[in-house]
Formats: sequence, structure tokens, C-alpha cells
Amino acid sequence: MSEIIKNFINEKFTNPVGQAVNPGNIGETHEFARQLGNFFYQLHRLQTTDAPKPSLDNAFAGSDLIVFEAEILELLAQYKQLVPADLLEEKFEKAAKTKWEKAPVWVLGNLAARQLLVSDGKLQAVEGTQNAVIGDPACDLALAWILFDEKARKIFFAAAEADASTIDRARFFALRTALKNYQSADIDELIQSRDASTEILKDFNYTVAQDMY
Repeated sequence: MSEIIKNFINEKFTNPVGQAVNPGNIGETHEFARQLGNFFYQLHRLQTTDAPKPSLDNAFAGSDLIVFEAEILELLAQYKQLVPADLLEEKFEKAAKTKWEKAPVWVLGNLAARQLLVSDGKLQAVEGTQNAVIGDPACDLALAWILFDEKARKIFFAAAEADASTIDRARFFALRTALKNYQSADIDELIQSRDASTEILKDFNYTVAQDMY
């Protein structure tokens, strides 16, 4: 793990114990959204000198959205009975064209909700930081659809100071995770994935015709 990331995490979380986050232990949702957004705001502004770049070893976490095109299109085809594959392919193409044009920032990459530990409704630790690289912050912000409703997402993005294009890319990183975990054996992961799929479709003004469960 980079010393920069290690020091940041150690200073940020002095009592790193808790339970994996889920809708039942977030506490006051809007405050938690603000706290998590602020965490990413600070992470994405750390010094990046000599930081590692995305690679095959970390499943290309932090890479441009277009790197995951084949996988996302395959998932859409697999779940075309549940989601509007044609619409989502069109939206994906537009989002993938909006690359991160600024200098790469520190990202945690393929971050799952279970890596966020909470206690008394507050974020107490973030695990899996040893694989941090520099890249597009959109991959980190994908958690917004997995954890929050529309209003809480706005608070989260405001705290993270995410721009519209980054949010558009983050939405498809979230969809990728949601569809990959759509039939997860982990009940929390399954519920979060299906709720995230519903929230993403709402963003496109698409009403689910059948029960996502």
C-alpha cells in the first residue's frame, strides 16, 4: 500500500471497527452520504507522485469506462429480459466518450459496499485500500446507486464535488457491479445490486415492468 494512502486512512479512521454497510445500519442517510462523499473528495485530492496506474493485476480498476465495454455489453445481453438493453447500450456509448480529462487521482477501484465499515450510522473504516491506483474517480462514485436514493445521491455527489460527466460514467460502473452481483449468494449484496439496478433505470426515466426480485 502507498504510504500516502496508508497515512490518509490511518489519520481518517482512528477506531477502524464496525459492520459492513447496508441500508439498515447507515443511520441518517443524508449525513452518511455527505460523510462518504467528503471521504472521496479528500481521497481524490491526495498527492499522486509515483502512484501506480491501473493494470491487469488489479482488474484494471481506475481505467476508462470504455475498457469495460465488452463486459458491460455482455451483461446487458444476459439480462435483456430485465433491463432495456438497447437503451442502456446507447447511454453507455455516450457516457464512455466523456473520459476523465484532468490529472489521474487516487481511486480505490473495485470498491464493494462490504468494504465500508460503519458503527452508530457513521463510517468507521474503508478496507481494501492496498490496491489503490490512480485513474478516473468515476469508479469510486459508483457506490452512490448501491447505497443511496436519488436525494442522498445528490448530497453524496455534491460533497465529492463530482461533475456531470463523471457521474454519467459512475452510473455505468454501478450498473456493471449491480448486474455482476445480480444473483449473488450474499443476501445483502443481492439486495443492493437489485436496488441499484432499479435506481439506475429510474435515472433514465425507465419504469421496471417486472419485479427485479
